[in-house]
Amino acid sequence: MEYEYENGCLRNIFRSFVCVTLTLLLGLQVYAYFWGPSQDVLEGDFSDIRYVVMQLTQGLTEVNRKHERLQGEMEQISSALPAVAAAADRAKDALQPSLRRSSRNNVNIQDYDRQMVDYALESAGARILDTGDTLEHVIYESPVSWALHTLVGIVCSECLGARAILRPESLPGECWAFKGSRGEVTIRLLGTVRLTGISVEHIPPHIAPTREISSAPRLFQIEGLEFRKDPFPHDFGSFEYDKEGKPIQYFQVMHPSLKGYSIVRLRVLSNWGHPVYTCVYRIRVHGDLVTRSSVTEDYDLRIENE
Repeated sequence: MEYEYENGCLRNIFRSFVCVTLTLLLGLQVYAYFWGPSQDVLEGDFSDIRYVVMQLTQGLTEVNRKHERLQGEMEQISSALPAVAAAADRAKDALQPSLRRSSRNNVNIQDYDRQMVDYALESAGARILDTGDTLEHVIYESPVSWALHTLVGIVCSECLGARAILRPESLPGECWAFKGSRGEVTIRLLGTVRLTGISVEHIPPHIAPTREISSAPRLFQIEGLEFRKDPFPHDFGSFEYDKEGKPIQYFQVMHPSLKGYSIVRLRVLSNWGHPVYTCVYRIRVHGDLVTRSSVTEDYDLRIENE
């Protein structure tokens, strides 16, 4: 009951306020008509008001016209966007192979090892298994040093100098130098890899002490081995290092294999004319790492054969 009473009071107060307001407005109109400004003044005010209203109407019309024009342009742009996106996708697909080739050919930059995975990196787990009959070249060798290197080659098949090709250093002299123009090295990779390419590095001529790199390897061959003494290795192809090209050169394998290999062999077949020795600064092996489950079965057999 109390709530209904308060609600009725509020309604009565609102009605009274409306009545008072309407009475005041009516009185102001009557006053303006009888005792207010003259008719000319009122007509002048109305003329000014009409002029302002006309100007506002014209401005609003112009704004509406510009809005319609902008809306039409936006619709045209929206209709053209799918075609532009499709053209951009086609251009990207067309440029992607060349961009990949360009990124691989432009390999004389310092962060090359951050762009392509190297599965022959010693610090990651790769190591030298064998150098075959290759003789290491020793500068200023004496009979004693010759005897020591011969003894090391007989006792230990892992040539200490060949480890340089698995390390990131590439300063002049920090290389694997072997006698003559032919040599080989067998490398155990950090895992089983489906090879897609290999990179060979040599110092550029302008930092070589003799200003020439005739000791750089020229023709070389890459093989994949099941085990160290595998008599039937897989031939990934033969390649030529260009001494006039980039210091680091990438070579895509010519005969890819769906099978992964954990051991690869590099055979250097010739150099660029040095009569005494050949220098190999670094070898990088690229590809896709094979999951361990697919190579577990023959792992013990490979260890026994080694």
